[in-house]
Amino acid sequence: MSSLQFGWLVLNIKPKEGKRAEENLLNQGYEPYFPVLHSSQLSKTKTVIKKQAMFPGYAFLKSEPNLEIKPVRSTRGVIKIIRFGDKYPVLDNQVIQSFKAVELESINNPNKESYRIGEFIEILTGPLKDQEAVITATISEQRVEILFSLLNRAHTIQVDTSIISKK
Repeated sequence: MSSLQFGWLVLNIKPKEGKRAEENLLNQGYEPYFPVLHSSQLSKTKTVIKKQAMFPGYAFLKSEPNLEIKPVRSTRGVIKIIRFGDKYPVLDNQVIQSFKAVELESINNPNKESYRIGEFIEILTGPLKDQEAVITATISEQRVEILFSLLNRAHTIQVDTSIISKK
């Protein structure tokens, strides 16, 4: 195996075991990083902040030349350390700092979910509450055009994304 350098290794994590892997790596004295994105979504009654992995199934581990990697490979929740042949690619600290900046931005300004043309949605508030519709166009990040049926006629209107939810 090649010697490690300062930076960050990429770990492949078992599905739905990110928390377990993070706890176990911390307990062993390692410094893992599991980047998370925050997004806000309006539920039927209130706005809820959802957390989701920036890179599902992957995490990062602070690396240094004398890092003992054998315990990492056998840590519960970790599938493997990503490598190419016998070389472990190491990410520069600047890359991780940029991930942390994106994560911090998502905490400070949680984005609404993005919507695609053809997606089915439900209107959450207003006179059309509980009405189902289809997105026909995206006007901006905050507005979409929807197609819905009312009194056996098709209608299109533009609505704010804060009042709709994916079906």
